[in-house]
Amino acid sequence: MKPTLWLVEDDPVWTELIQSKYSEKYAIQHFPTVSAAIEAMRSNSLPKYILLDYHLPDKPGTELLKALRKHENPDLPPYVIMLSAQEDVQTAADTFTYGAYDYVVKGDRVWDRLRIAFRNIHQQEKLASQVIELRLKIKRSQLMAWSVVLLAFLISLMVYLQLCPEDRLWKWDPFGMGQKPSCAP
Repeated sequence: MKPTLWLVEDDPVWTELIQSKYSEKYAIQHFPTVSAAIEAMRSNSLPKYILLDYHLPDKPGTELLKALRKHENPDLPPYVIMLSAQEDVQTAADTFTYGAYDYVVKGDRVWDRLRIAFRNIHQQEKLASQVIELRLKIKRSQLMAWSVVLLAFLISLMVYLQLCPEDRLWKWDPFGMGQKPSCAP
């Protein structure tokens, strides 16, 4: 099953170019306005990726970024790549502030930049899954270590109680730091 990619773009030429370039890898849903994408966001599950034009007829693309931040599941936001004809550094910085993953300028190198952006996203996803796997391994190891400590504690308690049934726990020394119990052979 192909991952979903939302294309929020009002220019029919760019829409056709992007759809022809990425339709084999992604299930593309096209929205010509920010309002249409926000409405889809409310009624559907979020896609994994969004290609978002900065200048749209109803609102700037940053409005969709703001809406995504307020979505019911902000822990799993989609990767948003802003597409813009502007090479303005402040505009790019603003989009990152609102949660864009990358900012790609439409032009001669757009396909190379998009390829790099998607490659970086895939590498980040791979690393994130490896981090999750390592955290699970660490938790299992910690659980195993605590199980061994608890088992050693219980065994030493049982041995102590067999050696000194009349003594109580306040004299017990599980780590051998003090003297042997008075009743020990």
